[in-house]
Amino acid sequence: MHIQMKDEITITAPVSKVWKVLGEEFGDIAQWATIIVKSNAIKNIENEEVVGRVCSAKGFGDTEEELTHYDDNSMSFSYNAVKGLPFFIKTAENNWSVHSVSESETIVKSRAEIEMNFFPGFILAPLFKLMMGGKGREMFEELKFYIENDQPHPRKRKQLLHASKDV
Repeated sequence: MHIQMKDEITITAPVSKVWKVLGEEFGDIAQWATIIVKSNAIKNIENEEVVGRVCSAKGFGDTEEELTHYDDNSMSFSYNAVKGLPFFIKTAENNWSVHSVSESETIVKSRAEIEMNFFPGFILAPLFKLMMGGKGREMFEELKFYIENDQPHPRKRKQLLHASKDV
């Protein structure tokens, strides 16, 4: 069972600033995305090049993502989840691109491709798509806020505050 989800958002910031957060700081998604409570880059031992990341998401545990495409020139990247997927998901791939509209406006596009096991996928697919669509919109809102305001969204700040109290 195949699910495709697309999203895009316009951010009031230069394309270089947006690409820095999404592409160059790929491993640091937990700095701005509330759904991700912890993240770190996976680097190639030989040349220190980022080849993926590990994300800890609320309710999902740790997921390892491997970059399959990364291009600074076209400001695009793709990655596959290679470890830590829920039992009902066979594969999950996400493709991101950053596009300049003007000196101060940038569009970010994302396309997720998810292949679910037939069972229980045919039952869970509509609910999963609805839930992940909502989380995707929240994440885009948090990305926009983070870039435009140079600080995490209030949801993320609240999460970070609670995490510091738990330590």
